[in-house]
Amino acid sequence: MTLAFFTISALGLLGCLFTRTTRGEREEYASWIYRCQHPDGGFRGFPGTDLGDRRNKANAVWDPANVPATYFALGALCILGDDLSNVRRRRCLQWLRRMQRDDGSFGETLGLEGKVEGGSDTRYGYCAMVVRWMLRGNMAGEYHGVPDIKIDDLVRCIRESEVGAHSWEW
Repeated sequence: MTLAFFTISALGLLGCLFTRTTRGEREEYASWIYRCQHPDGGFRGFPGTDLGDRRNKANAVWDPANVPATYFALGALCILGDDLSNVRRRRCLQWLRRMQRDDGSFGETLGLEGKVEGGSDTRYGYCAMVVRWMLRGNMAGEYHGVPDIKIDDLVRCIRESEVGAHSWEW
């Protein structure tokens, strides 16, 4: 998904996305991205991990949605001019909320028993905030019955990581 995003972005920045590709090609790009939409919310990195009917509890960890892929998928769709009407917003926002840890940070994927996996990397939090904004806009509080993420906890987590980074001695 990362490569797709940067390729589509580059075509847009070069001014040739809409002049050198056909509407049909752009619709195929969007269709490929939508095939990466995960049934539990979010987007996969590429459709090759989609286990389809063979997916079960035992192998679900091999077919995860992840925060960066979701960020890149939504961004690429917007660059393509997609209105995001085919995004399962409610399900994606529910998944995004589960991606937040108790300390306010975000992980990359959900593992066994719904455990948030991935390092404590503020980039996941930044990606999550963009996903949240793209799907909710400036709306505060619940969105169609889905509670919002804990923004104050994320801000605190980011501030604490910045303090830690400045206290290192080189």
